[in-house]
Amino acid sequence: MKIAINIFYFLFAFFFAGVEPSDEILTALKQGKTADMVKYFDEKVSIKIINQEDVLSKAQAEANIKFFFEKHTIKAFSSSHVSSVNNGAQYITGNLETNSGKFRVSVLLRRNLIAQFRIENDND
Repeated sequence: MKIAINIFYFLFAFFFAGVEPSDEILTALKQGKTADMVKYFDEKVSIKIINQEDVLSKAQAEANIKFFFEKHTIKAFSSSHVSSVNNGAQYITGNLETNSGKFRVSVLLRRNLIAQFRIENDND
């Protein structure tokens, strides 16, 4: 009986294990899907888009990022670094290529929620 329970537990964990939030965020960035990112926003998010920086609510942050993606159509996104830091936080950086230029993106996740999201000009 114990073997059956262990097998059931293993199969349940294998089939229903969630996708890492960082993977879903990377996919959303590649596709420019703001709605897929917003579900990982904390209640307040530190946002920097080019020269504007502020701490915003989920709705305000979504509107700003959506406006950016409408204005700058995404051609490609490549993740350059994903790392875990102290206390379970994750840091994601990458390069975003749009129809109007290249940008550097950085995302800080705490407790699997986006606490900071930055889009800055890429000065190569």
